[in-house]
Amino acid sequence: MALGLKVKDREARAHNLRVARLCVHIGRQLSMSAHELRVLARAGLMHDIGKLGIPDKVLGKHSPLDDAEWALMRAHPEMGLTLLDRAGQSSREVLAVLYHHERLDGSGYPYGLKAEGIPIEARIVAVADTYDALTSDRPYRKACSQAEARRVLVEEAGSRLDARAVSALFLALDDDLTRFDINPRRALAY
Repeated sequence: MALGLKVKDREARAHNLRVARLCVHIGRQLSMSAHELRVLARAGLMHDIGKLGIPDKVLGKHSPLDDAEWALMRAHPEMGLTLLDRAGQSSREVLAVLYHHERLDGSGYPYGLKAEGIPIEARIVAVADTYDALTSDRPYRKACSQAEARRVLVEEAGSRLDARAVSALFLALDDDLTRFDINPRRALAY
């Protein structure tokens, strides 16, 4: 677990905590077991661990990435696999880290997996990561509104993102379970 919290900056750490929390709330809406929720929490915390191998000048770039930089960024899931394999993490968490950028239509990376070929944990992390990325400032763009982020997720539900996970996220947000002005670690204790 501590490995997932070792990140390069405060915003990356906050992003990982928010993604982990959203994953747990999605899992609750999907009636997942306590064990499955713990796996989701750890997967959310560690989903971007491979970015430890990406130079800061690429991660913090304020303009579009060139082809070489993009190829390096697309390698972070496999870098995460290498780090987590060495750390002896469970296979469900490792698969979620490795596949969190895969998309239902096969357009994702690193392997272009499709639909049910992507483990549910990875599909949940993908939804949580996408929502948090859209609603957070990035070096290259400002955050979009929650309404705009929902619109994007609705557009991608069923084709690129898991529709059940997207619906579960919206239910959690509508239930006001994921307020970020309270302790973000509370959801990880379950």
